[in-house]
Amino acid sequence: MRPLLAPLLVASVASAMFHRRGMEIGPIDPTTEYLSKRAEGFNGWDTFDQLLDHSNPQLGTFKQRYWYGTEFWKGPGSPIILTTPGEQTAEGFNKTYFTTQRLAGLFAKELGGAVILLEHRYWGQSSPFEQLTVENLQYLTLDNSIKDLSHLARELVAPFDTSGRSSATEAPWVYTGCSYGGALASWSATMDPGTIWAYHGSSGPVEAISDFWRYFTPVLEASPQNCSADVQAVIEHVDVVLMHGTSRDKVKLKERFKLGDLTDADFGVALEWGPWKWQENQFHSVSSRGYSPYHQFCDYVENMWPNSTNKVPGAAGVGLQKALDGYAKWFTERELPGFCQSFGYADWKGELNTGCFQGQNGSNIMFRDLSVNNSMNRQWAWMLCNEPFEFWQDGAPVGEPTLVSRLVTADYWREQCGYYFPAERYGPQTYTYGVKRGKRADSVNQFTGGWFSTNATRLMYSNGELDPWRDATVSSHIRPGGPFQSSSEDVEIRVIPGGTHCSDLYGKNWAVNEGVKKIVDEEVATMRRWVGEFYVLSNKTWPGR
Repeated sequence: MRPLLAPLLVASVASAMFHRRGMEIGPIDPTTEYLSKRAEGFNGWDTFDQLLDHSNPQLGTFKQRYWYGTEFWKGPGSPIILTTPGEQTAEGFNKTYFTTQRLAGLFAKELGGAVILLEHRYWGQSSPFEQLTVENLQYLTLDNSIKDLSHLARELVAPFDTSGRSSATEAPWVYTGCSYGGALASWSATMDPGTIWAYHGSSGPVEAISDFWRYFTPVLEASPQNCSADVQAVIEHVDVVLMHGTSRDKVKLKERFKLGDLTDADFGVALEWGPWKWQENQFHSVSSRGYSPYHQFCDYVENMWPNSTNKVPGAAGVGLQKALDGYAKWFTERELPGFCQSFGYADWKGELNTGCFQGQNGSNIMFRDLSVNNSMNRQWAWMLCNEPFEFWQDGAPVGEPTLVSRLVTADYWREQCGYYFPAERYGPQTYTYGVKRGKRADSVNQFTGGWFSTNATRLMYSNGELDPWRDATVSSHIRPGGPFQSSSEDVEIRVIPGGTHCSDLYGKNWAVNEGVKKIVDEEVATMRRWVGEFYVLSNKTWPGR
């Protein structure tokens, strides 16, 4: 996700390889200087003594960082809006999440509540350990991550309300999250109910999928016909050369992309960066950036790069040779320059360095950085490999259209798990990861309920019609029985027409798209109704009402 390689970015973007497939929720893009500063006087941060292992409290606690924003808070007993940016440091997210330019801040304004932004265990300054060894990562589990939310809600004495009337036993706590954080909403509501009052989850991939080639199905659906046809033609050609060509043919092809030193599968993954651009698209992309990242990629493939005088091609596209030229031009001009170097590793210095694409090099620095603030999001790799969520984004099976090389397989990604997490032995104890022990994504679904984790009270889902993660959400087109439909006033589902990943999160989207604005208005109305029920049922007065 090149445009996000900035000082404030989502951690799951930090790898050119393994973690590009992580669930991203977009950059911390301060809407205006005014909005960034406006809430500053109401903000603060602190730490909470969180249990290291909820199944074994005797192991003690660690410091989990959180921020709070009270601009809209009406006093003790008012609602608390809890959110987390998920698999990344939460540093800086308070700059926008406490404002009405994010859904959490909008909920706070409409409900008269405070926002608490919780940093996920093991990220940022919320790690129990300084080194992310395999042994130390044992407590980074989905079960612990779910229970972190409810334990905080029950036990926190907020700095802005030392009376204790803001705990979940005294005030309604509302959780909202998107992407992995959206899945946490569903899992918390169904697996750990009774503490948090109401939930909203956007684009939550609740069904873990091993071979997730369908990540690219919505990309195919959203692509201009010419781009889709030409990218498929390029990938088919690439696979023919890599599988059946001579060594000279392979080198010649790779050198067109300045990737001559990559293995065949690594080269296939490098080309995946084009289709991956779709996840960056939002309704506000053009107005905010001046371009849509995915459509910029398509323009290059169609030989319509900046200042090009070529005619706009029809639905059939430009054909293989021109498309291959355009794909290579996009990669060598827009994607590769400075990319690997930007991660800050000495091994990857040089404008055209390709180290970050070398996923089959087991000695690569990406696999050896054990620091908490590593550039490769080792923590998310652990959850992919250990739970294991997997979610390997690879080429489609033969017989299905594909935008990604079929040399990119689930086994290609699983191989990297072994590079990241070689077995550690301490006396009789051996520490390893779930995939190595034979676990697969199905084990996560057996634990959570997957697509069917819908038996809840006061849970809202929202998903994008064209979100690449769609088929891992309850709105999946391959979910047995079809996409989930609202089952009662207690469980609601909304699909955002034309929406992508976390489309209802951003105020900029509400401003430019009536469809997402309508859904956000409905979400606010539902949350207002549910929070009102808390005060009625507990015979308490809603502060400020």
